[in-house]
Amino acid sequence: MHAVEFSTSPRFIRAPFARICALACTIALAVPAVRAAAADGVRLKPDAKSLSNVYVEHELDVKQATTGPDGKPMNVDARSVYGLLQTAKAEGDGMVLEVTMDRMLGYMSFSESMKSLYDSDDPDYEEASPMHKDAFNPVLNKSLSITIDAAGKATGVSGGDPIRAILKELGESNFVGSSLINGDLADVRIKSLFGESQFVILPEREVKVGDTWKKTQHAELENLGKVIYQYDCKLEKIEKADGREMAIIHYKGTVAKDPADKPAKDQKPTKMDGTLTGEARYDLASNRIADIRYTSDAKIEMPSWFQRGPDAPMMKIDTKATYHGTSRPVAERKKQKAEITERIAAAKAKKEAEEAAAMAGPVDPPTPANDPVAWLQWGGPDRDFKCSATGLANRWPKEGPPKLWERPLGDGFSCILCDGDTLYTMYSVRDKEDAKKGEEVVVALDAKTGKTKWEHKYDAPWPEGLQMEFGPGPHSTPLIVGDKLYTVGCTAILLCLDKKSGKVVWSEDLSAKYKADLHMRGYGASPLEYKGNILVTVSKEKGHAIIAFEKDTGKVAWKGGEFDPGYASLLAITVDGIEQLVAFGGKAVLGVDPSDGHTTWSIDHPTQWGANITTPLWNASDKTLFISSAYGMGSRGVQISKAGSQVAAKETWFNPRMKIQHATAVREGDWIYGSSGDFGPAFMGCVNAKTGEFGWRQRGIAKATVLLADGKLIVLDEDGSLFLVKADAEKYRLLGKMTGVCKKTAWTAPTLYGRTLYLRDREKIVAMDLGAGKTGT
Repeated sequence: MHAVEFSTSPRFIRAPFARICALACTIALAVPAVRAAAADGVRLKPDAKSLSNVYVEHELDVKQATTGPDGKPMNVDARSVYGLLQTAKAEGDGMVLEVTMDRMLGYMSFSESMKSLYDSDDPDYEEASPMHKDAFNPVLNKSLSITIDAAGKATGVSGGDPIRAILKELGESNFVGSSLINGDLADVRIKSLFGESQFVILPEREVKVGDTWKKTQHAELENLGKVIYQYDCKLEKIEKADGREMAIIHYKGTVAKDPADKPAKDQKPTKMDGTLTGEARYDLASNRIADIRYTSDAKIEMPSWFQRGPDAPMMKIDTKATYHGTSRPVAERKKQKAEITERIAAAKAKKEAEEAAAMAGPVDPPTPANDPVAWLQWGGPDRDFKCSATGLANRWPKEGPPKLWERPLGDGFSCILCDGDTLYTMYSVRDKEDAKKGEEVVVALDAKTGKTKWEHKYDAPWPEGLQMEFGPGPHSTPLIVGDKLYTVGCTAILLCLDKKSGKVVWSEDLSAKYKADLHMRGYGASPLEYKGNILVTVSKEKGHAIIAFEKDTGKVAWKGGEFDPGYASLLAITVDGIEQLVAFGGKAVLGVDPSDGHTTWSIDHPTQWGANITTPLWNASDKTLFISSAYGMGSRGVQISKAGSQVAAKETWFNPRMKIQHATAVREGDWIYGSSGDFGPAFMGCVNAKTGEFGWRQRGIAKATVLLADGKLIVLDEDGSLFLVKADAEKYRLLGKMTGVCKKTAWTAPTLYGRTLYLRDREKIVAMDLGAGKTGT
């Protein structure tokens, strides 16, 4: 019922404040106190009339201390403000409560640079988290009905299924939404949070000042199971304040695991021990709570957020929480809400006017169109997401650039390759009854029509311990070398296929043979061709960080390296005539000798969960390497140069605000353009490659991938909106915008072949014409 419930934080990174928002209300949603006939006693019993037309607002602050995925201490700070509009009606000996979600604020922080905030009363705040906005907004203004019997027990709930169905559409990649579904907005939790909580500390008899009573509550918490709360309550006094008569209740309690709740087979027992103390002030005239506060402490042992399986260690969490709740008439809240709505509408109109003005301004004349250049690997010709195409439109019509064709495609995030006539990519098909069963598919499509030329399918059972919240992949992008196509799926099956027919030339199971690290989401790095070999990152096992396979036979040419390979793809560079591989590992960026895999230099760049995903950007002219990560990190500039016969590297700057999570970045001149976004706010921006200082930052674009061509940025955000932006470090210059091109979650980077843009989401693939004279100016 109390803050100790909050401490059962969701697995992996499911936001604790998703639990806060519901649990904050569990102590008191306006509990009335009715004055008894006797002058020295009161009878505390809810009444449907006094529970109606009340707006209750709860504020909960929680601090958790645990151990992070890197084994180091991790502190989680969270805050919520949760507002409910409540009415009630009598029904038999009980009542039916109607509660409407009217306000949700959530804040959480895993570190100084890993923060997330969203307030539905201030949705355009520049630090607003898009993920929490997506999860909270569908819940707002939705209502739940809870049937309460004469004993104060919740016997039924209606309205939960439609809310959960809406949240389910967000997908498990929105961990806030999935946490609400499985936790606070499950019916069993709704009964406790919004129903029984209003009765649990109340005595079942008339009480006088000094009287005490005990109450017991049974609850079930996500990741912990069944628990028992024991409360000791006391009517401390009745006092007058500001002309109102208040009944003051002090209470304290304990919470512990229900000893009858045994763990399932192959699961370890969970533990929970906590205490709490609180005070409630009841306004006897209005028969509802005017103010309530409490503090709580709890120690918990539960399954790890970061690891799964029977051998995963249990996670120990220390939680401290404070809560403050108030109530006021609904009329006051409605007046406040009207003012908020007016302010939001005005801000939206202003933004739309600014965008319209920007897209109606003068533009440069289009450049002459050149011949298309094939897109044969991750990141294009130079692995830097720059395309040499010219002749692109500098302005799009209002409806956006014309669509050439569209067709369904299975789930996945693999980019699209184009050799002129044919497109190549990957997708997966999972069993509808058991998502762990399924196939991965390599597909070749006609570039002009999207029709299938050939497909190669193979079994891809989902390994135990991997998480599928963000989709089953594949994540890796294929590679074309001559007449062959190389692919790596989520389960680390490396294939060499005939590009024309799709027939297998050779294959290798990197997981079975070399213990390839599948991380938590499945293998994701894209293969690299280097001097006739196909290079892939594999495992932190000694000598297996990188393995080079002969491209025609699949024989191992060499293997080496003893670093954690991480998620990012390899990059080949030349530094003053010395060839190097750049590997962005889980804890550092490294230089690797391409002949045997040994490390030549290293710059630390540790993140939580070892999640360095974005491919580094190299500029040979000034010998600068750009790296960027989210997960509590940021961006770094690294100077790489020849030192005698060796290569040396040093950090030149660090920017904690530019955090590219798993998208792309591009460099034009001295400026790097990309989309920053962690679990908190997202913005489009540019930083100086030599100093790390920002040029500009632009809100209103969700986390996005970026492609550079013809002096313009082609930006696809994860919500499926497409933007055309001038590559200008002085100011953000919007040239075109088209919403609804893709569905959420659109994480795949665009591919540009000539003037044709290829996009995909987790359901379809689209071809669009960006040429001048067809799409606009």
